[in-house]
Amino acid sequence: MESSNEGMRDRLLSRLPQPGNLADYRNEVGALLEKNEKRFRREKWYSGALWVYAVLLGTAFLWLGADTRHATTLGFYAIFALIFGAVELLKHFINRSRVELLKEIKQVQLQVLELQAAMGKESV
Repeated sequence: MESSNEGMRDRLLSRLPQPGNLADYRNEVGALLEKNEKRFRREKWYSGALWVYAVLLGTAFLWLGADTRHATTLGFYAIFALIFGAVELLKHFINRSRVELLKEIKQVQLQVLELQAAMGKESV
């Protein structure tokens, strides 16, 4: 069991960027964050449009089913539409937090690499 943990640790440590190729890593991080921001903006529009659609659909179901014998069925559809829209909004909020957290982690990682590079230059 310990050998598999050590193997995983070695694989994870080998993926860490080295202070020597800081400029390349900075460009990669910039591209990654830009890609995430573009996808996030698209998802924001999609989630907002879906939420508005769900609210309008739910309102229409409740309004149309107010005096009919299918009021229960239409009410169920309205609740389903609103829950579906709320789940999509929740996914958007979770992804927004994930993107913000990733951005902060990458900023801290770049600062650590810059400090390592500066310490390496001073000790030489």
